[in-house]
Amino acid sequence: MEDKWMTEGVTSPYDCSVWRSIRNLWLLVKDRIKIKVGNGEKVAFWNDIWCGQETLKQAFPELHSLSQAQEASVADLWTGQGWNLHLRRNLNDWEITSIARFHDTMARATNLTEEQDRLIWKGERKGEFTVSSAYRELRPSEEQQAGWPWRMIWRTKIPYKVNFFTWLLAKEEVLTHENLNKRKHNLCSRCYLCEEQVETVNHLFLHCKWTDQLWQMFIHKRKIKWTKPGRITEVLKCWNSDGNAGKKEERWRIVPACIWWTIWNERNQRCFEGKNNNIQKIKINCLGLYYFWCKQVVIGNSEDVSNVIDWL
Repeated sequence: MEDKWMTEGVTSPYDCSVWRSIRNLWLLVKDRIKIKVGNGEKVAFWNDIWCGQETLKQAFPELHSLSQAQEASVADLWTGQGWNLHLRRNLNDWEITSIARFHDTMARATNLTEEQDRLIWKGERKGEFTVSSAYRELRPSEEQQAGWPWRMIWRTKIPYKVNFFTWLLAKEEVLTHENLNKRKHNLCSRCYLCEEQVETVNHLFLHCKWTDQLWQMFIHKRKIKWTKPGRITEVLKCWNSDGNAGKKEERWRIVPACIWWTIWNERNQRCFEGKNNNIQKIKINCLGLYYFWCKQVVIGNSEDVSNVIDWL
């Protein structure tokens, strides 16, 4: 399957390490993919699993050994009336049983069409690959047992890049000073916002006095009592709809990610551009982002800002 569906593996030590990591994921996902044959041009007749539960090479090793087209595609061996295996000799009497079984198997095969061959992802009913379903399929069993908050991470209606950022936050792998120092960067760690504490994930996004004002802004608006947990994962587990359903629940679910994305943008602006916003400007940025996300992915129309905030 890899020859036609994947790029070549990364072998040089000078190749991109990120792409090498992505390419290596193929080993994890290939068993969760099945082939839907269209025109048969990308499907390896003998070496892909496309007809039955194993490759035809495994099912009919004696026929495969006789074929002169062992690397052929499905389209290569289909004549319009039947299959031409390009055998290098006539079959012996004791090999007739194999060819009979072969024709019986191929009678159940999908007829070729003019459509392109494609891969079907088993993790979704519609067969379309999503990052959330892949994570659900591949996540370690201990995360399942511990109630890892994947629904709050991947099903919250926010831009996909922010879903991914939230996932990194939950794993505490966002590149704060603390994590950069773990990679031997030897930085003098300090929070870019308060300039008082070491810049860790949980400090920057939860406990920094600047970040805390964003949390309090939403909590006070909702008029609820909430004790802030110590870690990002605990926030994701306990953050709920407070008895609301439908669109109100969806709007409330995006609040943590909205705060975190605002703080991360402010942090990076201070780090890389030397530009500092005051707390009022940061609050306005956060509310503006919240309104934009509600409008784009929750509300779906042009409600004004006051209505969105009132709906918290």
